[in-house]
Amino acid sequence: MSTNFTVGNDTFASNPGNANLNPFIWLFHDFKIIFTLSALFGLSIFLTIKFSGWFSILAVLFLAINIFYWLRKKEHFKSGDSNGGIVVSMHPTLVAVTTDLTKGFGEFPVVKIITCNTLKNVKIGDKIATVALYSASEDDELPHWIDFHPIPLSYATNNIQVLKRTLTSYDNEQWKDLQNRLEEIKKPYQEGLYKSEIQTSDWKTNTNTL
Repeated sequence: MSTNFTVGNDTFASNPGNANLNPFIWLFHDFKIIFTLSALFGLSIFLTIKFSGWFSILAVLFLAINIFYWLRKKEHFKSGDSNGGIVVSMHPTLVAVTTDLTKGFGEFPVVKIITCNTLKNVKIGDKIATVALYSASEDDELPHWIDFHPIPLSYATNNIQVLKRTLTSYDNEQWKDLQNRLEEIKKPYQEGLYKSEIQTSDWKTNTNTL
């Protein structure tokens, strides 16, 4: 098993994405950030050559930031947790994804609704594959993660076999859970993270959103 540098190695996804990031495909979905990071690195190189070697400090810093950015995205799709998503709205395009934020004890089901305006050729009800990383609280004793960050797998690859393989990795129970939990959320759907207040849930509050 390979070692991750930007993703924790002490926890492992039950259904890892196992997808190779295609940078040219990802470029289309996060162009502004990529352009900004690249431009800052290029500018720092120019300043170093044109004016002073002191600017090389900035060049090294921006190079490190660029390396970290791409390594993080690569490890996101390779080692992140894969879950099924359903398109629930158009204009904007919203995708709902469900997971359990538990760290191993208890059940903490949630639904995350994300905006995916760069998804193409989709309609309401379409099922897609996503891969997510999870955020931890500063309180190590908290029995659950505080958030997760799903991204459509098609943002990383256009390999049809990989996309089909991942979609078939979700069983019917997962899709039923997502549909049932969506019924608890008021329409029109809005971007956000929502707790699922089912009978077996270990959430202690009565609010629907985190």
